[in-house]
Amino acid sequence: MSWKVPPTHVVIFGRPGSGKSSLAEQLGADHGFLLIRTGELLRNAIRKGDPLGVRAEQLIKGGNLVPDSLIGELLEQTLKTPGTDRLLFDGFPRTMGQVPILAKFEQILNFRIDCYLEIAVSHEAAVKRMTGRRVCPVCGSTYHLVNQPPRVPERCDRDGTALEQRPDDTADVIEVRQRIYNEHGLPILAHYREHAPDRFRTVNGEQSYEAVYAETCRALGLRE
Repeated sequence: MSWKVPPTHVVIFGRPGSGKSSLAEQLGADHGFLLIRTGELLRNAIRKGDPLGVRAEQLIKGGNLVPDSLIGELLEQTLKTPGTDRLLFDGFPRTMGQVPILAKFEQILNFRIDCYLEIAVSHEAAVKRMTGRRVCPVCGSTYHLVNQPPRVPERCDRDGTALEQRPDDTADVIEVRQRIYNEHGLPILAHYREHAPDRFRTVNGEQSYEAVYAETCRALGLRE
């Protein structure tokens, strides 16, 4: 089914290493979406050392999920403007317990998720990608040393900051995160496929970044 009007409120899903965060960044830059990224919100809270960040830090370091109630607090701090025009949720909800949290915000802020978009990659491909991933500690931009390298090696294109490997991208933690996605993320995809089949789309994430982005834009009815 094609869109009569391109979606303005989107959730993008994908296992860790699928490349969904890079896609979300480009969709935001090219098409004016406001990115809602619970992972980045948590990392910002940790860097600030606020009470919420302190509570989350040890969980994230171990690759574990943060409690749904804490995620709800984060979003409550972030989503305050009724009728926000264009929202792109990157990897939220992450558990079935967060599905009703999103529904609550849809009701309170008077918007509707138009599209649930899956970037599909295998476990094996995701693990391979994650070992080469780097992130800017200042602006949060993500890169891959092979698939999406920065213009200057190990430096952020936006601000020149030295790139880092995230603590949750080490080999042991990667496997923990993949297991968690299998246990918690796959049931969410099944839920939305069943309950919102007309709004669910799947993109083949095992292509070049440019091909995945082009297919993503087509899936959303957007022009690159």
